[in-house]
Amino acid sequence: MISYTSFAFFILFFGITYLLYVLCPTKAKWAVLLVGSYVFYIFSSKGHVLTLIAATLIVWGAGLWIDKLDDTFKQKRKGLERAEKKALKAKYSRYKTCVLWAGLILTFALLITCKYTNFFVDTINGIFGAGLAKTSIVQPLGISFYTMMAASYLIDIHSGKYKAQKNPFRVGLYLAFFLTIVEGPFARYDQFGTQLNNPKRFKASDFVYGAQRVVWGLFKKVVIADRAAEYVDIVFDNSNKYSGIVVLVAILFYTLQLYCEFSGVMDIVSGLAETMGMNLPENFRRPFFAKGINEFWQRWHITLGAWLRDYIFYPISFSKTFMNASKKARSKFSPYYANLVPTAVALFFVWFANGFWHGAGWKYIVYGLYYYVLMMIGLFMEPLFRKICDKTKINRTKKAFGIFQMLRTFIIVNIGMLIFRADTLCQAWSMLCSVFEKPNFDVIRPGAHNGLGLDLYDYLILLLGTFIVFVVGVIQEKGIDIRAKIAKLPFIVKFVLFMAAIMIVIIFGAYGESYGKVDLIYANF
Repeated sequence: MISYTSFAFFILFFGITYLLYVLCPTKAKWAVLLVGSYVFYIFSSKGHVLTLIAATLIVWGAGLWIDKLDDTFKQKRKGLERAEKKALKAKYSRYKTCVLWAGLILTFALLITCKYTNFFVDTINGIFGAGLAKTSIVQPLGISFYTMMAASYLIDIHSGKYKAQKNPFRVGLYLAFFLTIVEGPFARYDQFGTQLNNPKRFKASDFVYGAQRVVWGLFKKVVIADRAAEYVDIVFDNSNKYSGIVVLVAILFYTLQLYCEFSGVMDIVSGLAETMGMNLPENFRRPFFAKGINEFWQRWHITLGAWLRDYIFYPISFSKTFMNASKKARSKFSPYYANLVPTAVALFFVWFANGFWHGAGWKYIVYGLYYYVLMMIGLFMEPLFRKICDKTKINRTKKAFGIFQMLRTFIIVNIGMLIFRADTLCQAWSMLCSVFEKPNFDVIRPGAHNGLGLDLYDYLILLLGTFIVFVVGVIQEKGIDIRAKIAKLPFIVKFVLFMAAIMIVIIFGAYGESYGKVDLIYANF
């Protein structure tokens, strides 16, 4: 695919698209973005574009159908008695729900067919020994992202949040927009589709602000993440050769790599959108300052968590079935545990979906349920933890306890990252156990010719880069807007800072013959 960090993307693709976008009339800007997005997608996906077109046509048609049913109901209810209106409303609500489910089933059928067919084949063969042959279906680029966006578009129309878009090409732009289709974020139609359809005029301040964020994202991705990937890939690809401190560092480096790459790419695409006068929803908010798993996932991949909350958790937990179950539980349990009944069931589906969305494999399901189990343990044990802290005089509001919570969450997340990165669950378990073997610090020492891909220069850059990211995070946690502070500086100072940042990325970036090519991790999902 055309990487967001490549010179080809910035100079040839985005440069040309941006120039045309700025110069063309306001009414035609969306068309420039549509053509540019499909050119980008066709080249990046090697021509596998039919699934994207099919998903677009399905949700566009289903959305219009739901709107038409709404309009028909409004016309027919005129002059009817209250009871007749109620019966008519129920009838058309059923019609709308049928159309919604038909659209969702067809849309998700595309995702399941392209992404999960071989997973089901492997599972059936493993359980029943059926001997089914795998398919050669290609997984289209970004299908997990645009499918979820398509589903949210259709569900929101059904709920009356907004009217369906009549122009199929504008729906196509929303789903195929080149800055969101590869790694997200999940931009809701009312959040972002309206911006695409009503673009703003060029503003120099938007360009400057966006460019600052792009450079920051490139720093995290090219300087830190791509450098850490060298070490991570070698250890994980040859995990049977390493143990102790080498494996521990590989796990920590992978967490660093994934965070700096994913959040870095989000900074790049958000910054590029900002140069065009558009705002993408935030996807990261300093997750490693979280004091618990729930808070971590409210800060990490925020838009995915919000999608799962709004379209899975709320519909299940607030359904009549589970509300009634909660009422019955109150007669047998305390109010705290009674309220956990619908929450526990709904969260199971949330975390199962979270894991399954990430990949077609049991390790991804275990990855999701790993967080679910730990979260449930925390929720069910909370009254006991509270009593223990009260008896031992532990003040849970103290800063020291907050630091303990952050360290505990960091350890939990790193184990989760190990499950996520390992090829199999067996490899993940083996590597976790090997961490506790006798450490050999000589193996990891720079210049020891250990074949781990990094020298002293690389280690120092990783250390300094991580420190910079941490300091920036601390400042932002205090509510300080760094870009706003920079904007108030004299022009010459801003110019020198910006050019220095660009030179740092160019000079210290992990690219060239000494480093391997690093593909975007989340582009595979």
